[in-house]
Amino acid sequence: MTDIKMRAAVSALEASIVEGIASGDFVDAMDQCPVVHHFAPPIEEYGCGTYARELTMPKGVTIVGKLHRHAHLAFLLKGKVAVVSEFGKEIMEAPHTFLSPLGAKRAFHALEDSILTTIHLTKHTQEEALEDIEDEVISETYTALGMEEPDMKMFYKELEKIQWHG
Repeated sequence: MTDIKMRAAVSALEASIVEGIASGDFVDAMDQCPVVHHFAPPIEEYGCGTYARELTMPKGVTIVGKLHRHAHLAFLLKGKVAVVSEFGKEIMEAPHTFLSPLGAKRAFHALEDSILTTIHLTKHTQEEALEDIEDEVISETYTALGMEEPDMKMFYKELEKIQWHG
């Protein structure tokens, strides 16, 4: 599958989850997925600080990550997850460190209770600035990143092919 087709499949999965929650067909499990925010103070020499976002996912939960503006490091600290991205499907088992490239968007399905942490450089180093941090590190569209937007309508059938079994 091409990168654009896989991006479309992940985006379609996200849209399907959002629609399913809105219609009542799915239960929004984000309240079961606590997020802990960690901040390191800014280093003046580099003009930024470090923000870590730690997400706990109970077994059976599926989430779709956000579209990132910058490459960053991520760590699966606990558990086992099925991951779908433009690079295909893979199973990650903790401990696992990986690079999340510019424009990466992934769907995660927790095969076991799992903890995922992402690390981002930011000018903001306080929890009160989470919206500002999101503006720095998250993009609403692929076009804003200089990438081609996937045509999700063409790829809803690809979504049906995604199997979440380990």
